[in-house]
Parts: sequence; C-alpha cells; structure tokens
Amino acid sequence: MKIEASARAKINLGLHVTGVLSNGYHNLESLVTFANIKDRIEVTFSNELKLSVSGPFAHAVPRDATNIVIKAAKFLSPEGTAHIRLTKNLPVQAGLGGGSADAAATLRSLSKLWKIPIPNYSETLGADVPVCLKSKPAIMKGIGEKITPVEIPENLQIILVKPKTGLSTIEIFNSLENKNNTEMPVFLGTKSPDIFFNHLKFLRNDLLHNAIYHEPEIKKIINFLKTQSGVNYVQMSGSGTTCFGLFDNSKNSKIAFKNVKKHFPDYWCEITESINS
Repeated sequence: MKIEASARAKINLGLHVTGVLSNGYHNLESLVTFANIKDRIEVTFSNELKLSVSGPFAHAVPRDATNIVIKAAKFLSPEGTAHIRLTKNLPVQAGLGGGSADAAATLRSLSKLWKIPIPNYSETLGADVPVCLKSKPAIMKGIGEKITPVEIPENLQIILVKPKTGLSTIEIFNSLENKNNTEMPVFLGTKSPDIFFNHLKFLRNDLLHNAIYHEPEIKKIINFLKTQSGVNYVQMSGSGTTCFGLFDNSKNSKIAFKNVKKHFPDYWCEITESINS
C-alpha cells in the first residue's frame, strides 16, 4: 500500500509581529496562501521507520531523526514504522514553510497508512504545521494555532525568487528589534481581485527590514519585481529569503518571469499560481 501527499509551499502575504507571549513565543498575525509548487511525501509499510530523500534540494536536509518528517512520524506514533520518501523540490530556509509542509503531509499520509487520527497539535513541530495541515488560504494568529479560513481570488499568478543564501527563522525573530507592531487590518475574505489587492497594500512583513540587513539581495529582488508590468503586490515570504510578486494575469507573469530569470540567472526562480483547495 502506497499513500502520497503534496506538501505545498506556504506564502505569507503579510506577517505582522504584534508582541511576545509569556512563554517567549512571538504573537503573530499572517494572511497566508498556498502555491502549486510542492514537495512530495510517499509512505509505504516497512518493518522500521526510515526516510529516503530525493529531489533538487535533497542535499540540504538531514536523513536522521533530526529531520522534521521523522519527528512528525514519531509525534503521530512513537512506535510506528514506515518507509517515508520525501521528494524535496522546495529550497530550505526560504520562508516558504517547506519543512512544516513536509511534516503536515507526513501526518496526513501516515494517519491514513496507520489508520490513526492526527492528535490535537501543539507547537512541537513548529508554528506553521497547523495551517499546512489544511493548505488553504487563512489568517493565522497567536503562534500559528488560531486559524481562520478566508476566501481570496482564485489562481493568483505568482513569481518566486530566492537568492542562494537562506536565513534562520529563529535568528531572524530573535534579533528583531521591534516586536510590538500594529495588528493586521480586518479581512473577512473576498473573491474580488480589486478588493483583495487593495487590502494587501495595508499589509507588511515585519521581518523584512531585519532580513534585508542579513541578506541585502532581498531588497534588490523586491525592487526589481516592483518594476515588472502587471505586478500587483511584492513582498518577502515568512522569515525569507524568498520574495514574490503577484500578477494580474498569466501573460504579464510569464513576461516578468523571463525578465527575472535573465536578471537573476543564479537564483532559484519559479512561476506558479495559488491553490485555494
């Protein structure tokens, strides 16, 4: 028996850091969506718990118990056994929630393979895992545990650009100077592109300035994306270093993608679209 699951890239359209909780975690607010670019998880029965990794970014992830995929399996069942195959298509330290998406896909797959429910989640595997379990547009609050699904326009055209370097989420948060920023404006969801893009104008990524300090190329990428015809919104996702541009149609996004590839030939660049379900 073989079960497969997608681990889609998570994109933080906005990320507001609004305080620090008593347990030391940051209080966050984020509007997220998911893109049609993904890692893959495949699980089969085995007499031991083992992990195989392939794909263009396989070299960047550990194969031992420190891998979040193995941690997710042990979280679901400490004694469970299976052969987990991870196809790593998403870069690491990219702000795309790749590891969290992998963990969520592992939980979904092994839950079916082992026929056991996924238990109530804690922050054991990271703040992004709950929203990655759903993989649908949502507003996240708290440390990621408060999730409100929202409607956004279908099939947003997205260009992703990541420099060679990555950033540590923990380091970026810990070195953040201002941890008490204003909250996100209220968003109840919309299918209207005009209303949606107007709302995005009021969002920020409170980690952006700090990320640019550690990796100045981020600012160059953002500035270049802003010059492209048809771009509606440009931002950095999560703690970086991936930046993205949202476009109003596929024609403009394809032209912009060619320009981006030419301007940043050594960077990871992808063209994709949002997935709402």
